[in-house]
Amino acid sequence: MSNTPTPRPNTFKPVLVPRTPQQQQTSFDAAMELVQLIDTHLTNGTQHYRTKSGKLLRTLDQVVHAILSDNLRIETPNVGWQDELARAA
Repeated sequence: MSNTPTPRPNTFKPVLVPRTPQQQQTSFDAAMELVQLIDTHLTNGTQHYRTKSGKLLRTLDQVVHAILSDNLRIETPNVGWQDELARAA
């Protein structure tokens, strides 16, 4: 007798919907725009990116890898005028 459980069959069967060339191009353009924005943030030091464990990401490759592995900490950016109003109150 073995204590190893038998694997359950996968009841979820994903349906892949083919994309049109226009949708593929739109997705690619949006991804490139995001990568350029992240690169600008890293180059100028205007925004910091961290993993969920808090490790500071210093390169574009690290940030993209964290996004793809779902390990990027999502933080709400500070909005200057809202902070000013909160301090004034």
